[in-house]
Amino acid sequence: MDGTTIRNRRLVALATAAVLAAGISACSSAKSPGSGPGGEPAQNSQVSMEFWGWAPSYDKIVAEWNAAHPDIKVTFKQIPSGGKGGYTQLSDAITAGKGPCLAQIEYGTIPSMLVKNVLMDITQYASGDMAKFTPATVSASSIAGKIYGIPVDVGPMVLFYRKDLFAKFHIARPPATWAEYQADAEKVAAADPSVKFGTPPGDGNDLAAFTLQTGQSWYSTSGSSWTVSIDNPGTRKVAAYWQGLKDKGLVTSSGNAWDPQFDKASEAGKVLTFVNAAWAAAGLKQDLKDLAGKWAVAPMPTWSAGDGKSSSNGGSATSVMTGCKTPREAEQFAAFLSTDPKALNTAITEGGLYPASTAGQNAAPLTAGDPYFGGQKVGDLYKASAAQIPTTWTNGPTYQQVETDFTTAMGQGPIPAAVTKVQASTVAAIKQLGLSVTNG
Repeated sequence: MDGTTIRNRRLVALATAAVLAAGISACSSAKSPGSGPGGEPAQNSQVSMEFWGWAPSYDKIVAEWNAAHPDIKVTFKQIPSGGKGGYTQLSDAITAGKGPCLAQIEYGTIPSMLVKNVLMDITQYASGDMAKFTPATVSASSIAGKIYGIPVDVGPMVLFYRKDLFAKFHIARPPATWAEYQADAEKVAAADPSVKFGTPPGDGNDLAAFTLQTGQSWYSTSGSSWTVSIDNPGTRKVAAYWQGLKDKGLVTSSGNAWDPQFDKASEAGKVLTFVNAAWAAAGLKQDLKDLAGKWAVAPMPTWSAGDGKSSSNGGSATSVMTGCKTPREAEQFAAFLSTDPKALNTAITEGGLYPASTAGQNAAPLTAGDPYFGGQKVGDLYKASAAQIPTTWTNGPTYQQVETDFTTAMGQGPIPAAVTKVQASTVAAIKQLGLSVTNG
């Protein structure tokens, strides 16, 4: 499984006054003689559009659209995930005048794509559809009241745990708080030092998700200036906690639930838990088929008992690209991908996506018991988790750089040191864009 493909998802509430004040905005169609409604050219024949993305099942959803809409043909092109070169490929194609009409864009990348001027404002086409989605994902796809994508999915954070190993080590229930998580980890280590309770955050995406749970953000704006506060109390709290577990040998030194090392440890009964987004369940089902029935799902542990706060690691929108000649039809396809019952069923059952649409979250595949998790109704748990995601997060125009810098820095030393390094590198990166920025 390609970990980057499934993990680079982030639910954010975007504040972008600084980008707009700097004169960076997405292009929208202007009316011209002979234009159709909304300013796009009138269509007298079949419309053809390209859609670029990497999520599982998108090719099948495109086929479903084409079968039902013979006059609007969409061609899907599989590209690498954004962090593995997909965004660079997309930007280069648009600059060369050869870009697609539609593309998969992660919520966290929308500001940086606006900086590159590759996203179209689709407010006039999409406004009527946005009531179909959760408020947080609408916010994540919008900037300054303008819509730059149709929400597709969200990644509510949960705790995946091995029921059989919990019984083996006499752990009665999954930890409800991070203090209980550490206590359980110490209990397991005392019984068998070769067994690890879980996995630490391994990259910038993970650290951002844990920080979001504290209610603090890495970016904010004031007037025309960005403020970078990656080195904030929430991030420091998370970094110190996980570094402490690593130093004591209570969790693995690195790795994530989709890595071969994790799979090997799981098959050997050497790791009990991991905390990540709902979409990570697809990795378990694909890579660890023989462990079906042994895994279960619980709410993400919280810092304070009973506060219920969760987080999100992920989410993408379907955006219309600058230069698209048929934005109305493009938005129609994007809405179909995220709301059509058959498309949602495909996305859930074959793509492992947790939908951003409220109807999708109540779809049959999510309300039924999941055989892999012993018949547990995990969809209900995901939905409850999604409702507890703080809406305080703001993403900035260099978020992709932040992810890269964190992954590198965390591989070179302790997590707290990585926080300090990335704070400095992020401020420098925003200055290179010609935007005003201050340290938070």
